[in-house]
Amino acid sequence: MRTRIAFLFICVFAFTTLGQDSVSSQTGSDFEPIAVASIHVDKHSFKSGEEIRPTILLEAGFGGVYIPKWWGQSGGGVSGFSVHLTTLSGEGAETCGTAGDAFPTHDPDATAVLNRDFIYLPEQHIIGLKTVIVCPTKRPGKYLISAHYSPYHSDADEVARLPETHGLVLRKGVQAKPIAISIY
Repeated sequence: MRTRIAFLFICVFAFTTLGQDSVSSQTGSDFEPIAVASIHVDKHSFKSGEEIRPTILLEAGFGGVYIPKWWGQSGGGVSGFSVHLTTLSGEGAETCGTAGDAFPTHDPDATAVLNRDFIYLPEQHIIGLKTVIVCPTKRPGKYLISAHYSPYHSDADEVARLPETHGLVLRKGVQAKPIAISIY
């Protein structure tokens, strides 16, 4: 009799949990991102030819986040921020560009990489970059400033597997919500 009751209990439990993940699933509205990027400008209307100087911020989410120790302009294997001016339809509105490149090296010791190349950004702490949009268009109109933080590091996956990081290593880029400006 006890065996039947135990078997019945196991069957009921198995059917009620069938299809459920062992980790509670989160809906889009419940999801707390590991980090959030944002764009800030002092004003939203610029004279043709005037410098556009946005500030781009990256804020650590719940639990904090590990990021590479260096940030600035990103590109070519370098972690950091990228900022672009586009038309409302998404076409580029800069008349020139810049580029950078780095030659990342792999280190087999993830703990050494963590200590040498990463910092822990506690929850609600911020890093940022004050920059200038290089060669903005001089044509009057409405435009969007878009920004992205790239945490690129060739050993980020290995660092995220370390028990001391609790998986809180930023490994995917973070896109800021574009902001609208006008040039007159």
